[in-house]
Amino acid sequence: MSQREQSDESASIYDMWTRRHYLVATVGVAALSGCGGTGDGTETTEPPTDTDTEPPTDTEPPTETANGDEDRPAGVSEEEFVNGPVPDVYLSATSLANEQRDPENLNAQADVAFSDYEAALENEAHQPGRCCANCGDFIPDKNGDEFGACAEVEGYIDGAAWCTIYESLPEPAVPEGMDEADLATADVPEEYRTADSQVGVTRDPDELLSQEDVQVMESVDAIADEVARPGQSCGNCSQYIPDKNGDGWGACAKVEGYVATEDWCAIWEQVSAQL
Repeated sequence: MSQREQSDESASIYDMWTRRHYLVATVGVAALSGCGGTGDGTETTEPPTDTDTEPPTDTEPPTETANGDEDRPAGVSEEEFVNGPVPDVYLSATSLANEQRDPENLNAQADVAFSDYEAALENEAHQPGRCCANCGDFIPDKNGDEFGACAEVEGYIDGAAWCTIYESLPEPAVPEGMDEADLATADVPEEYRTADSQVGVTRDPDELLSQEDVQVMESVDAIADEVARPGQSCGNCSQYIPDKNGDGWGACAKVEGYVATEDWCAIWEQVSAQL
């Protein structure tokens, strides 16, 4: 689907790619005592400097993974995080492109050059804006731990990650009798008018924002242009109402018109926030 008309107002540029910034603690160094001399050749010893010294910590530095995130869900080891198993809710779940996950037929993360978005930028196979959140194989967070899964790859998956078997989401066809220009303002089919989003937010057709006001565009383009952060798409937004009639289009609980899984807008909210 081609990028829709954006607002004339300049979009805010978000911070750099990484989803979290990490604080490195430093340990104070004890001051050294020194010797000095007087003008008559008599040596004097300077008293030690009274410097506060932070006690060393026994905490091991967190392990960084290819997801680009040092935090793992509580109770999940590094081995499980990378290789699985994932929680039961994901074992045979369907992805954004309706592909069913087969836990017996998955690729290892190492075999598909799985990495965070910043590292992916150095891979010649990567194209700007592409990440798991706008990949057809991605399964968004279903239990509130901020990680999803993949229909083709083992382990926990961050929406901001990427791998070499990235698969673009299918582009929905323009519904019969409509032009592409109509999609942004058209009344959605009846089954969407007061439907609930994927986390239970009810759509009110009388209280909707225009697509122009919230800068609806394709997720890949928004991330490539640094308007959105890696890991953001309608597919993993709490306001999104997935396809209900098989035409490939969805809707939004807060925005008017037809909306695709691959889209993004300025009021994006991670699905995890409502789980």
